[in-house]
This record gives sequence, structure tokens and C-alpha cells, in this order.
Amino acid sequence: MEQIGKLRNRIDAIDRKIVKLLEKRVDTARRIGKIKKRNGLEVTDLERERDVLENVSLNSKINKNLVNKIFRSIIEYCKDEEKN
Repeated sequence: MEQIGKLRNRIDAIDRKIVKLLEKRVDTARRIGKIKKRNGLEVTDLERERDVLENVSLNSKINKNLVNKIFRSIIEYCKDEEKN
């Protein structure tokens, strides 16, 4: 049981890192949104979204459908943030 506790602590640390990286991604998307607004560009860029999904799927060692689902959610949230 002691080993499970250590592994759970490791998961907690990883989760905190994931959240920090998501915060950085959202902040970057907000900055992109400001640039797009200034230049009269659309928030949605389907080609870029396809590239992102392809890149994360190619580099994943876990289920590609799961990775795509997660990143679709991240992309949608970031697009909402870009609009603000």
C-alpha cells in the first residue's frame, strides 16, 4: 500500500504540471487572440487545428482517439479565450 501512496503523490505532481502547462497554453492563446483582433483575423483556423491534432496524435504513445478528444476540448476552450 505504501507504494500506491508514492505513485499517487507522483500523479498529483504530474497533474499540477499539466495544469500549469494548460495555463501557459491558454495565456498564449489569449495573446494570439489579441493579435488576430488587431489584424482582423478570424479566431478559427481549421487548418491549424488539423495540424495540432495531427502533431499530438503522431507523438502520442497512448490512445490517439483519447488524445484527439482531449485536445479538441483544449482547442475549443482556447478559441473561446481568444475571443475575449
